[in-house]
Amino acid sequence: MADFEPNSTQVPVQIVEKPTSVTVFGVLNIVFGGMGLLCSPISIFGLVMTGENMKMMAGYKMFLLLMNLVGFGFSIWLIVLGIGLLVMKRWARRGSVIYACLGILLSVIEMGVNVLALALGWVVMSEGELPGFVGGICGGMCGGLIYPILLLIFMQTAKVKQAFSATGG
Repeated sequence: MADFEPNSTQVPVQIVEKPTSVTVFGVLNIVFGGMGLLCSPISIFGLVMTGENMKMMAGYKMFLLLMNLVGFGFSIWLIVLGIGLLVMKRWARRGSVIYACLGILLSVIEMGVNVLALALGWVVMSEGELPGFVGGICGGMCGGLIYPILLLIFMQTAKVKQAFSATGG
């Protein structure tokens, strides 16, 4: 094996270290995507089986079912993106940014519809159930926004962008 000569036409390969945040978010994408794959079907089953136990307008129930199906699809997408981040693929960083933006948008829409459902009486519940519903809205808003916002911030840092542009993946 020949040593690199300065006058040679060979270009030295630039070695870029993978940022820790890429590994962390790759693993988190896979974990959260897996949790979504497990929880979405259970949530859909719960909505279908509620029957008369929880009185809600059919349109609102359909909205909740649709959001669960979208969540299931997003879970698959998140797993694929997580694997792509771990192997430093450019499309995975871009896809993670798109996922984060859509996740923020859908979370805000879903929570807005839930507040609207409560205000307009689309869901009928007893006084004892109300705090749980309101807590779910607040928790969903916080929990549904934290991860996509952090993902968006970290995927846009200069160090992460540089690492992905250097890999050529």
